[in-house]
Amino acid sequence: MAITYWKPVRNSLLAVTFAGVLLVAGKVFFYPATSNYSATQFELSESVPLADWKLIKSAPLEIIDTSEIKAARKYQYQKNRIPLEIEMRYAVNTIGDVEGMMKGHTILKSSPGRLALASTQTAGFHGILQQQNRLYLSSCINPRGGATVTSEQFRYNRNTRDWQPNRILFWLLGRGNIQDRRCLWTQMSVPLDKTTAEDAQKILENAWVSWYKWWQPRFPEP
Repeated sequence: MAITYWKPVRNSLLAVTFAGVLLVAGKVFFYPATSNYSATQFELSESVPLADWKLIKSAPLEIIDTSEIKAARKYQYQKNRIPLEIEMRYAVNTIGDVEGMMKGHTILKSSPGRLALASTQTAGFHGILQQQNRLYLSSCINPRGGATVTSEQFRYNRNTRDWQPNRILFWLLGRGNIQDRRCLWTQMSVPLDKTTAEDAQKILENAWVSWYKWWQPRFPEP
């Protein structure tokens, strides 16, 4: 009886598996994979509210290498006479290596320092670095999953968060890859002339959580 019962179940599983193989094979044949998918154009907001901070100025940043960075903007805030600078870049086809991006696109190009990893329950991972009398916080806001700093953290999010029906359909329609290799790379900093490094880190982390909460649900459409 057991063999009779399992036979139709086995046949159904085989049919589903075979259909899946045919579907994938058809997609590969008619829509071969490519790494040249173009992300939807996206403009960073001119004004972003930040808890307890006043926005002083916002302006676009020059983009030198457009293969990875598609939009960039600098924001300047102030609170209790402490200035806060935030640079945001919309990165596509990235591996999520924040240290590498910092050395390739920002003032930290020649920095010998390494980011000290930290995390918050609300936002995920971020990195801290002291350089030239400033304290920096940097991280990548992911399309799905918490924020990341290293390529390993970013890849883990892609492997565990992107295998969803809407992403698979997105891939089957030839609109892009299943893994969504985009991020909103944030770098914020404060000077250390009016505060200690310890207090500056608390200031940055509080601002970062507010920044993350605003941007994550507004992540660009693919």
